Amino acid sequence: MKKIHYGWMILVVTFFSIIVAGIIHSSSGVFLVPFEEEFGWDRAFISLSFAISLVIYGFSGPFVAALLENVGVKKIMVLAMSILWVGIGLTFFMAYSWQLILIWGFIFGIGSSVFLTVLSTYVANHWFEKRRGLILGILTASTATGQLILLPVLAVIVESFSWKWAMELIFFLSAVMIPLILIFMKNSPQEVGLARYGQIGEDHEEAILEKKNPVRLAFGILKEAVRLTLPQLKLWDSFFPHAVSRHISR
Repeated sequence: MKKIHYGWMILVVTFFSIIVAGIIHSSSGVFLVPFEEEFGWDRAFISLSFAISLVIYGFSGPFVAALLENVGVKKIMVLAMSILWVGIGLTFFMAYSWQLILIWGFIFGIGSSVFLTVLSTYVANHWFEKRRGLILGILTASTATGQLILLPVLAVIVESFSWKWAMELIFFLSAVMIPLILIFMKNSPQEVGLARYGQIGEDHEEAILEKKNPVRLAFGILKEAVRLTLPQLKLWDSFFPHAVSRHISR
């Protein structure tokens, strides 16, 4: 009987990790009104904390990629899920508006960004030679899957019982994921004596990388992205006025 490649276990662990992180990140809408009623905070201020989380999530991609490469995917996933778990626990003791900004803005923004930015691509590229498109599609869909299944459940719990009960469900799910990541997640196929799934011949992509400062590496990635993007922006700047002038002349 053919042995199942360990990459599929990595897929399962990553899939459910992204679901949990995604539901934490996207559950802000469910808790908006309960927070407003419980603490008397202005809705705009509550939305500000959620917006801070989105900003951190949006700008974190290069830094997360650098950390995954230099520190290891397992350590970073455990750390990020632990951050989310601690943030959920702190929510039960939240009493001041600055605590909302700290927890739902910064803590959740930092923790969820690990799972919702480049993790799917990292796992697909490091563990699979074949079916990368399928793997990437499954992991990308995991965020929407969690929202589709769990957001209605959280909304029903909030409506029928209390927002704290719904938070307890998320707290439990994140607590379960931490030991699962610790036990089953691996940094690379080489840790379990395997090549990537579907790989034939020697692995020329798995070169030994020199350890670099993650922050410096991240800013290097951003610099390279800007360098490649600027010529396109300049082309657009020259094309757009020319197109407008031709349209007006007509």
